[in-house]
Amino acid sequence: MNHKRVLAIHDISCVGRCSLTVALPIISSAGIECSVLPTAVLSTHTGGFTGFTYRDLTEDMMLVDRHWSSLGLKFDAVYTGFLGSFQQIDLVKQIIKDVSSYSTTVYVDPVMADKGKLYSVFGPDFPAGMRTLCESADVIMPNVTELCMMLGQEYTDGPYSEEYIDGLIDSAESFGADRIVITGVSFEEGYVGAVYKDYTTGEKGEVMRQEIPGYYHGTGDVFGSALVGACESGLPLGDAVSAAVDLTVGSIRRTMVSGEDVRYGVDFEPGLADYAGIIRSYSPMLSIEEVTKDDQIRIIASMASTIWPEAFRGMEPDEHLDYLIKRYQSFEGISDYIRRKGYTYLLVRMRGESIGYMAYSRESDHLFLSKFYLLKQYRGKGLSKEMMGYVRIIASSMGYRCIRLTTNRMNETALAAYKSFGFQIVSEADVDMGDGHINHDYNLELML
Repeated sequence: MNHKRVLAIHDISCVGRCSLTVALPIISSAGIECSVLPTAVLSTHTGGFTGFTYRDLTEDMMLVDRHWSSLGLKFDAVYTGFLGSFQQIDLVKQIIKDVSSYSTTVYVDPVMADKGKLYSVFGPDFPAGMRTLCESADVIMPNVTELCMMLGQEYTDGPYSEEYIDGLIDSAESFGADRIVITGVSFEEGYVGAVYKDYTTGEKGEVMRQEIPGYYHGTGDVFGSALVGACESGLPLGDAVSAAVDLTVGSIRRTMVSGEDVRYGVDFEPGLADYAGIIRSYSPMLSIEEVTKDDQIRIIASMASTIWPEAFRGMEPDEHLDYLIKRYQSFEGISDYIRRKGYTYLLVRMRGESIGYMAYSRESDHLFLSKFYLLKQYRGKGLSKEMMGYVRIIASSMGYRCIRLTTNRMNETALAAYKSFGFQIVSEADVDMGDGHINHDYNLELML
């Protein structure tokens, strides 16, 4: 697994387990470097304490961002939590742009409300502002109250019907995030947990545990940090949600049994060993299957409609991308390449979940690798190396000593990845794709 660096943008409560004092140890326990950008410093958190000190760090945040930009720093993921003002929303959106690369995953926990009420430090316009931040995210982690407020819908207490939660999930797709995890969901008395959906694959599910009575501070930060650590370690969404729920529930249970003052947060530290064990024991277990059925083609076409606009944004005009997707990456286009032009498409799955695809054709003296794509949330985890190893085996088994491919000349991230696999640029090519559309590519070659 590649070394990863996550940036956590939260406040610091010097006493009380929440925000950065939770995010830093939990994400680090997953074996991931956790860098921090404090939004404010408080002597204690605000739940149950009075007389606490508060220092706003808005001005310092931009100074930090400028220094990082001068160093060319980029992060594999950005995780935002409590923001102290409306001004910080726009500032954080700018910072995310500055520190993100092509494969950066943005996680937003829109911390602002619970139990149907907005936190007292925020005005009524804050949910609309927080929605704009969620619209720049790949993964959002609201509770039911926060989601209702951002959607402009009336909040109701649980237990909820599945139809009600499904309606919220469907409405939240308008935010544009790839995945959503809703916390604090209960479908029956005595049980509470989280529901999730991956909009890019259609996968959805729930993780429920027995409810522990009482209100415990910092549990949202424990859950969010554990989710980020698990997802960035490569766990599928359902497994990541399960790991985060179990760490959170275990922390609450230990706190209840101990009788400790709940103002100081939940006792999460003893659970880190088990959480880290889950991360270490995880194996991606990739499976790669040849595409022969219509339902497989539809899955690939759906992934292509997500991957291509995101992967090539800013490199090609929108109309060019739309043309390429419709003609070459639609159900009809892929079917034509398989059934008439003789291309072989491969569907890449991990633990049964579709995460990417490849395609190749057999040429006279080389294997031509036509497609090589992963969904964004699975990049940077070493999976593409495993996929390329599979392609090398295919080429060798067919007697080829060379693999060739093309890549957009502006796609620096893909070019760097291919070079790391041993490919070399051999020429440039301007390829006529029809109807006046031209691809400006490099030709690359790997000798086996």
